[in-house]
Amino acid sequence: MFGLLIGAIFFVKPEAVLLVGIGSALPDLDREYAYFSREKFRNHQTHRALCHNYLFLALVFLVNPFLALGAFLHTALDALTTVKDRGVEWLYPFSRLVKKAAHDEHGTRLKDIAPDKVYFYQYDPIEITHKSDKDLKEEEPKPWTRTYGPALSGGLMDLGIFVGSFVLFLLWVAWTSITTGTVAGLNPHSYQFGVMLPVVIGSIGIAGNMLVGEIDRRKRDGDDSKPRPLYEAFFFVTLFLMFFAVFLGAYLNPSAVEAYEPYVVPIIIGAIATVLIAVGMPKVYKRFGRIEHHTEKGSTEKDDDIVIV
Repeated sequence: MFGLLIGAIFFVKPEAVLLVGIGSALPDLDREYAYFSREKFRNHQTHRALCHNYLFLALVFLVNPFLALGAFLHTALDALTTVKDRGVEWLYPFSRLVKKAAHDEHGTRLKDIAPDKVYFYQYDPIEITHKSDKDLKEEEPKPWTRTYGPALSGGLMDLGIFVGSFVLFLLWVAWTSITTGTVAGLNPHSYQFGVMLPVVIGSIGIAGNMLVGEIDRRKRDGDDSKPRPLYEAFFFVTLFLMFFAVFLGAYLNPSAVEAYEPYVVPIIIGAIATVLIAVGMPKVYKRFGRIEHHTEKGSTEKDDDIVIV
């Protein structure tokens, strides 16, 4: 709802508003709707990570900037949620390159720290993560790689943003209807076929993925095995619809694709550079860097023997 409001206020065009709204649903594709066994899903902790990160946002931006804006707004709001809700892992998958932390969840320096390894600073507060939903619950301590905030999912702030966005969106529709004489978004001549057809197909894929995924999740409550082949088949059908919508949109809108051509080489170079920096920087910093941090007494300690990311 928040994505629809932002799209309506800043872009007005029905296609843009719709794309921002659809984009705001994309991050939740990383729920346990991927139809793997639940044990594998929970071990990898992909919810609030796989589709809630900068890399995913960049890939969506290449498809459509309005979709990316909607996905970013969703991710930014999730980043305001608490440890119990598991926040957002912005740097996934690069944050998974480092497997351990140098301090426990209470901030105590661990003893079994090897001088030739790279560590995160601290482990997640596992007592609180144990209160999370099953697909987010940590079974063993993991490094603190996520961004957390003060808002409890489904709580007052979360509900306030949803209700407030809904009311403001209705006010926007009413105001534009009064000032223009037509209800915003209901004029068929305001839509372009080449844009709307891929949007409709992609929306069916997204909605189908989430609907059947939720049905499967509820039916398998307490069962960690893989789902039945019918659900797995439907999962791949919905993925096909989403990718088909992207390619159909490119085919029907060649001018939009041509606009990206000058940026293809820089994008490839940037992607390669990002991977190399993410993989190589910890090793370089281990060799040449030095970490300083402040103690409770205000003095400065130097961790010369380890590197903390």
